Amino acid sequence: MSRILIAAGLLTFLASPAEDSKDFILAARRSGVVEFIDPATLMTVGRIHLNFPGENVGLNGVYMSADGSTLYVEGPTPDDPKLCCSLFAIDMATLELKEVAGIPGTRSRKPFLISNGLVYSAGTLPAREAIEDMNGDHLHLSPDGHWLFGVNGFPDPVLDIYDFSQGKKIRRLASTHLEGEWFPTGAWAGDNFYFYSAKTDGSAARLWTVQPDSAQMGEGLPVQPHAQVRGCSQPILEEIVATGASLFVYEWFGYKLDRRRQCHSQVPGGAWRLDPATGQLRDHIAPELHFREFVPDRTQPQLYGLATEDPDWLGRVELVRIDASEGRVQQLRVLEKDHWWIATAQVRHAPSGDVRANPQSR
Repeated sequence: MSRILIAAGLLTFLASPAEDSKDFILAARRSGVVEFIDPATLMTVGRIHLNFPGENVGLNGVYMSADGSTLYVEGPTPDDPKLCCSLFAIDMATLELKEVAGIPGTRSRKPFLISNGLVYSAGTLPAREAIEDMNGDHLHLSPDGHWLFGVNGFPDPVLDIYDFSQGKKIRRLASTHLEGEWFPTGAWAGDNFYFYSAKTDGSAARLWTVQPDSAQMGEGLPVQPHAQVRGCSQPILEEIVATGASLFVYEWFGYKLDRRRQCHSQVPGGAWRLDPATGQLRDHIAPELHFREFVPDRTQPQLYGLATEDPDWLGRVELVRIDASEGRVQQLRVLEKDHWWIATAQVRHAPSGDVRANPQSR
């Protein structure tokens, strides 16, 4: 009986959006607007405007519930609008806006699992302890909903593995071959999880293929240095993203430690295709673009990149669609100057035109 209940819980956990859902790129602007962008044309079909009082930090992230019914944004805390960030939910059917959690790290955040742009609430989780036991990890839910992998970089790069069928974290994996300062990240591709960690000075990087039953990390595959710039000592932070059978690594730009401030135009942009079997870099795509975010389409082998010309978002901001198979930029749209965040999701009751969220009375 317990196995049947666990299976039912996992099915609820992975509940698909309704048939009337449509694929969108969600794009949040710090000025308080969320745009719903058609992935095929990169054109905005609707906007939700949010009004926060006085001077505030604006929007600093966007997600969608796994069933496509609720939009989530990171926004200013109600008691101090200059403080970031509370988690707000917007019901897509009624446009009702309410604060559902306080700043990251607080107990109010524990009922929410955020993985790759999607939010799963406690009511859909077969085991709430997943959040309790992996606080501080960057979470990655497996495609079948059975496993939750958590990447943590403090004080050393580690990978936590949580099994929903057992309702607990079953192991923590770490490599003994990482000396110095390393920045870890990860991504699921099919049944495999890829754990990537690079030294912040750009001198070395390693890649591991991890399965749920992996008992240890091992040394991993060495990845050739690819982002170093002579005379530039600023830290390098990289992310990986998977789509289909392709794995890409890119440097993270448009944040406080963006090394273009000191190294200027010398810093290469774009993304490198990474062979997970050998650790070799195959090709360098869109080198002229410096990505703040690089997210996969959820149904097709395509990637969407958010690129900023200036570290402080004062220059050109671009949204691009890239064919993951060929590494070719298929389409480019110039966005209004602002700080942006993007995600991909299926959405129910997406707005047509401009609408406003309705704050719930406190």
